[in-house]
Amino acid sequence: MNEIKNFLEQEKKIKKIILKSINKIKNIIDEAFIRIIKTYNTGIVVRNGKTEYIEFHDDAEFFISVYSNYKQGTSLSKDLSSDSIKKTIFSAINISKYTSKDKCSGLPEFDLLKYKIKDLNLFHPINLKLKDSIKLAYLTEKFALNYNSKIINSEGGYFNSSNSIVSFGNTKGIFGSYKFSNHSLSTCVLAKNSNSKKIERDYYYSNSRKLSTLKSPKIIGINCAKRVLLKLNSRKIITQKCPVILISDVAYSIFNSFSKSINGNLVYKKSTFLLNDLNKLIFPKWMNIFENPHIKKGIGSCPFDDEGTLTAPRFIIKNGFLKTWLLNSYTSKKLGLNNTGHSGGIYNWIFLNKNNNFSFKKLLKFMNTGLVITDLMGDGVNMINGNYSRGASGYFIKNNFFKYSVSEITISGNLKNIFKNIVLMSNDYNLNQNIQCGSILISEMNISGK
Repeated sequence: MNEIKNFLEQEKKIKKIILKSINKIKNIIDEAFIRIIKTYNTGIVVRNGKTEYIEFHDDAEFFISVYSNYKQGTSLSKDLSSDSIKKTIFSAINISKYTSKDKCSGLPEFDLLKYKIKDLNLFHPINLKLKDSIKLAYLTEKFALNYNSKIINSEGGYFNSSNSIVSFGNTKGIFGSYKFSNHSLSTCVLAKNSNSKKIERDYYYSNSRKLSTLKSPKIIGINCAKRVLLKLNSRKIITQKCPVILISDVAYSIFNSFSKSINGNLVYKKSTFLLNDLNKLIFPKWMNIFENPHIKKGIGSCPFDDEGTLTAPRFIIKNGFLKTWLLNSYTSKKLGLNNTGHSGGIYNWIFLNKNNNFSFKKLLKFMNTGLVITDLMGDGVNMINGNYSRGASGYFIKNNFFKYSVSEITISGNLKNIFKNIVLMSNDYNLNQNIQCGSILISEMNISGK
């Protein structure tokens, strides 16, 4: 309890640091913004039943951005001591003297900053004894290792818990702060058949703001074991075109690439393949993506963005149409559009689709024959032209039945075509991510094999 009490006292100290720093410099620059992030983290790894390491981190980040005569200077420090903060502030001021003028530089509009901070119920610190935290990691690994004799080794059971404070202040007299917790539990194991030298590896995890809503060690361990066993006796397949299902654990990466492609930084630089597609149909008409930053206990919930701009719910995709770019104060000025509060990334993406009761089993039955992708490797995504190519593994389905696992292949295509060729999404939504999609069936993709 003392640790939690000390953590809460830090929020008051951080506010004093920000207000004191702003007062020092407000008369020597035009505008300034300061953000401090303070994080306490506990990480535990148990490998083969023994505690491998326990880590405690007390991290801090002081970031400042100053503006004078439309010239910007930024600086960052991991030290909250008075001397370090002073050096960081004047480093930013000195940098601003040597940068070029840019009329789009500056703080967000005052109306976007003046608001009451919403309580999103994100802060759920735990009061577990160390031995109980270790036990969670231990049990998660144990359930995976004991599931089947073909599971031969472990890369560990992992338990991680962190509490963070995010605070900002600026020369417009605005101050904001909120706290959040994050807890995760996972394991990773290795498996092989007795008549094979090939070893397969897989993992499974759960992530939540609140410890009590994490999946149990048993569920995580058994799911991890099932996944790695499914990979045994994998083979290459011949180069072909066929339907593909991306399970929810990897399907989110397609939508993550989409989120990057509509980021204002790429849009104003004309470096995105979706440059001319605002308010145009880019997904099937049944697809709706609604962003809600204000879901209570949400993984991607946030009352304000990295500049202190108010976040707001909005449709990203409505009936298949692209409805907005993702903009911060700078890119919104560059494009002459409204700031959407997306400095720092996206929030909770919820898929509001008509077929919300379509299970993964039904998705497999609908596909009948094709490839199920369970893992993606590499980052072969070209944001300029939309070309997509990534290493993959999974398993082949024929007449709705598992035939064999597949490895050492590449799936490829163009993201514009991939988006339009999404036939269905099942309701096995991945709640570990801020992009909470289900598994998706893509009517056809290029498969490069042997």
